[in-house]
Amino acid sequence: MSQMIDPISSEIFERKPYLQNYFKNFHSENQWDLVSAKKDGEYYVSLDRNPLSSSFSPLTQAIRLLETYALKPTDVVIVLGLGNPHLLTSVSEKLNPGQILILVGEDETLVPILWDQFLKPILQVPGRHLFSGELFYPLYFNYLESLPIERVSGLKLIRNPTDTNRNPIYKELEDKTQTVFQAKMSDLLTKFEFERLWIKNSVFNLVHAEKSPPIKYPISTLRDKFKGLTAVLVSAGPSLRKNLPWLQEVRDKVFVFSCDTSLKVLIKAGIKADGVVTLDAQTNSFFHFMGESLKEIPLFADLVSSPTLLREPMFQTVVHSVTAKYQVDAEGSLVREVTAGGELAEQVFQDVGDIQSGGSVATTAFDMLRYMGFSNVFFLGQDLAYSGREIHSTGTHHNEKWLTLVNRKNSLERINEVIIRKRETRFVPSSSGGQVLTDYVLDLYRHWFEESAQSVKEMSLWNVNEDGAEIVGIPSLSPMAAKEKLNDVPNHNYPWRDLPIWSGNGSKDNAFAVKEKGKGFTKETNPKKSKQNQADQYTISSLEMNPNRGEGLFQKIKTDLSFIESKLDDFVIETETTSFQDSEIWIWMQSESYLRRLVRKTEIYLLRHKDLDIKRKNQIMIQSIQKEIRYLKRSLYPMMDSFPEKG
Repeated sequence: MSQMIDPISSEIFERKPYLQNYFKNFHSENQWDLVSAKKDGEYYVSLDRNPLSSSFSPLTQAIRLLETYALKPTDVVIVLGLGNPHLLTSVSEKLNPGQILILVGEDETLVPILWDQFLKPILQVPGRHLFSGELFYPLYFNYLESLPIERVSGLKLIRNPTDTNRNPIYKELEDKTQTVFQAKMSDLLTKFEFERLWIKNSVFNLVHAEKSPPIKYPISTLRDKFKGLTAVLVSAGPSLRKNLPWLQEVRDKVFVFSCDTSLKVLIKAGIKADGVVTLDAQTNSFFHFMGESLKEIPLFADLVSSPTLLREPMFQTVVHSVTAKYQVDAEGSLVREVTAGGELAEQVFQDVGDIQSGGSVATTAFDMLRYMGFSNVFFLGQDLAYSGREIHSTGTHHNEKWLTLVNRKNSLERINEVIIRKRETRFVPSSSGGQVLTDYVLDLYRHWFEESAQSVKEMSLWNVNEDGAEIVGIPSLSPMAAKEKLNDVPNHNYPWRDLPIWSGNGSKDNAFAVKEKGKGFTKETNPKKSKQNQADQYTISSLEMNPNRGEGLFQKIKTDLSFIESKLDDFVIETETTSFQDSEIWIWMQSESYLRRLVRKTEIYLLRHKDLDIKRKNQIMIQSIQKEIRYLKRSLYPMMDSFPEKG
């Protein structure tokens, strides 16, 4: 491209500024050329004088390749390899404007060569994107993460054979792309199944947040309080039971943070956890705690956790958080997406604290440790695999339940085997250098930990595991090697036990306060320090806020539901030909995202069925909203006894 930027390129750069970076005179050892094919008007790319597509008719080759793909209007289409420029043009012409097409290459210096004749006309069309070269791959994956998956029905990968067979980078990119899409699709399906339950639980937990026991605290009061300290994150993988002696030996050097499933295993081993994490919105999580004395162990619970568990007096304190995802959108802006119902948290807590999650309790617990500022984290029982063809460590609630089913014809091994065979399994590298069996979901969690390990360079991470799956970026250690790592770490003397969350001495007002800038803990922390020094380590201040925040939220939701019901009646009476999604009530629902999320599934259904007429679309959407209002009301009515009418 010449020094003078032409108007079309200028307009493209204005919409996609990152493309301008391709013209910064990158150096490459590759010799790229755009060469005329034998058939007039056709071109192919050559690398070091070797053609990367047909040198006779690359257009015919592209058309034949495309005939093997059935492309839908809701597919995301990714072309791997830029060696056949006619393939890029043919794919773009076959797709509708606005449909997402991503062109992926291997070298930054190839882009200027293809720009004027091929790439510029393609990138003029809305929905077309280009990422070529190692420097631009992070942008590519950021873009994939930010895609609105609810508008997508599938992923189509079109490979230029000469490129993909020649360079292994395309295989790596394809595998990682598939992993990102699988995770996003899994996340969407989880939302379909649980989003309405998350909203119901969040509303109930927030409305009752001021009631005690237990006393509720936001996790923001613990932000960066544990710098310099070491934690052990305990999960319930099969390897947990054999590595418990290591934890018993180092107990006084570490903060023990347990997932809900592994708590009973620790208690049976005589180890009292310093905190336990739960994430499950369903009441099944209650069985992990039933029958245990847990007054001295704070419960770290996401706002979507089951209200049945959170209102139990078995816990003295509960530490709340919300799950939020931060990602960079196509424009390069940071976007925060909070779990359904979490957007209401600020009406009760001024600052709850955002925790990122990979979908499991262990991923949430790890980010909580990062949020609290721990410098070193050891993973225990984090197999992420069926080590020894077992699912959980013995001693968990699951194993206790299965033991009741054991008889002469039905052993515990058979019960495990039947469950494993129902899952989509695969073999992955193990911590010991061999192979170990895992499944699709556990592998997603493994990839999440690997991605997270790259982004928390300030933390030292180790996996005390010789049996489970290898987690790249988190070295595996034997119990002996892990013990040696802690030889120089002094006993911590449990400084956190002086904090209200552990001591239970905090007031309700303090629980709803925000953290001021405190000093945190140091390795020299001594539990016999003066009360003044302890106060310096953990300082919270009461804010001038409405003392009836839970009741205020309850009344707001009641008002919202009454308002939307009246507006729905008006819409049905007054309009027949206007789309409901163009109405004022729909625009208002977008501002109250907890209401809109209740009908996310219906909204996506309508997006994917554009052939329906307006009347039928309106009918489906209105019926869905009315159904969700009834569902939410059934959750609200039991709360009315908590806030009786005055008068």
